Amino acid sequence: MTGHSTIEGFDQDKASSGLLCANGAGSASAQREVTAAQAAWQFQLHGHHHNCLVDGANALLGLVLRVRRLTDFDKVSELQQQVADDIARLNHELLEGGCEPATVVAYRYVLCTFIDEAVLGTDWGAHSVWSQQSLLSRFHNETWGGEKVFAILSRMRQDPSRHRDMLEFIFVCLCLGFEGRYKVMSNGREDCEQILSELHELLQTLATDASPFPLSAPLTHVTASCHRVRKSWPVWGSGLFVVVMAGVYSLYKIALNERITDVLGVLEQLPR
Repeated sequence: MTGHSTIEGFDQDKASSGLLCANGAGSASAQREVTAAQAAWQFQLHGHHHNCLVDGANALLGLVLRVRRLTDFDKVSELQQQVADDIARLNHELLEGGCEPATVVAYRYVLCTFIDEAVLGTDWGAHSVWSQQSLLSRFHNETWGGEKVFAILSRMRQDPSRHRDMLEFIFVCLCLGFEGRYKVMSNGREDCEQILSELHELLQTLATDASPFPLSAPLTHVTASCHRVRKSWPVWGSGLFVVVMAGVYSLYKIALNERITDVLGVLEQLPR
């Protein structure tokens, strides 16, 4: 599905190594924020996540983690075509599954922008055909979406209950290192971390007893406990926390690698 689409009015009826600092950048506070988010949010992979938007994009999100690690790549055209085909297929599946067309357009816009940012952030991507025609220009006739993604986020936050799935998807993109317009700002990383924190708190308020992945209880309990015993936090407690977080990350990484094999077929030709 190619051609011009617009984000205007989207709210009308209607495809590995870490999260937020996956590209090796980011402050200690960013790492702590992501660790907390991971502890509260049990990310699931394709076929198991309650959010169809996150579920459908997992392989492509895995591709983002992979391309950031590549120092050289010469089959950019083939890769982009494969990704474009996957996005078009995902677009069709979501519409057939009953998602609002406007939501699918906004979702596709964010996904294209996120993947473009990752590829064009590499030396090989910035000097390739991808820089001449990005996914965003291919699907939306726009050259840069770093500004509009946050405009989409802002508008959807006005009705969080209705747009929870999209808010969760944007949250995942932020956790995986998306910066958009903040990438070129002097204090962009701090601003982006603040948005991530606020969005996480908002999603916590939407959690219900019936939600398969409640967000509120874990962070609330950890934060309260930390403040009460700040001066007497046992060493073994910190060790246990590190072990648990390492286990969560390891399981996520193993499962993610299993899911992105097909999408990354063309990349498998690269030397390890």
